Amino acid sequence: MTDTNRQHLTSLRIVGDVETLPSHAELIRTLIGHGGFGTLTTTTPDGHPYGSLVAYSVLDDGSPLACISDLAEHTRFATAHPAAGLFVSGSTPNGGDPMDAPRVSLVGELQRCEPSSADVERHLEHHPGAADYADWPDFGWWKLTIASGRFVGGFGIMSWVDADEIAAAVADPVVAGSAGAIEHMNVDHLDASLSIVRTLGGLPEATTARVRDIDRSGVTFAADGPSGWHFVRVAFVDGPLTDPAAVRSAVVELTHRARAEEDAS
Repeated sequence: MTDTNRQHLTSLRIVGDVETLPSHAELIRTLIGHGGFGTLTTTTPDGHPYGSLVAYSVLDDGSPLACISDLAEHTRFATAHPAAGLFVSGSTPNGGDPMDAPRVSLVGELQRCEPSSADVERHLEHHPGAADYADWPDFGWWKLTIASGRFVGGFGIMSWVDADEIAAAVADPVVAGSAGAIEHMNVDHLDASLSIVRTLGGLPEATTARVRDIDRSGVTFAADGPSGWHFVRVAFVDGPLTDPAAVRSAVVELTHRARAEEDAS
């Protein structure tokens, strides 16, 4: 975890295995993944921000790559003023608050580029429809060279992350596939979550607990109690996971440990 992340944790009520929380750079790389859709922001000639939807893929250093038309407004604007940004937001569970979803605003310069054949192939894997126009003479490849990114992970969780940190980070292999496990825990196993928080998370006075996030290193809970709400972090027993399929057994192991602690007390 970076010093920037630690500074923001001081303003949060968070207990448990805090050092196992993923860095914001890792969360950014996880959020943008290998490609998707985002809001590209360029600047109009009179200085106003202009947002448009684009399909992007991701280069090895985390830079977003897009194939866009020379006739598009954002292309004209970027040609005159390369300063630009890309906003990407995570999904919101049914009934959830969109303001609690993770999101990132990448800022930098949008410029024409000549991607490698591997970069183009990777882009077309994520956006097969682009094959219909990628070779047209009035379309070109553009890369957002990142200067920094503003990550927001929900209430009170935010920081600026520089380009070098983003380039060095890798996406978490578990986060993208954890939604089902989170829903299952919050629908069917609230008692297990509370047990884990009370015994392994360092919040014995907790009265309610729900799973907020699951990543390769552990589970983050949102818990409430007499002293108010807290985030509670509990690391997986056997260390970071490499396969989303291992989440179930890792959470079951935490539950067994928590029950054993309760029985022994």
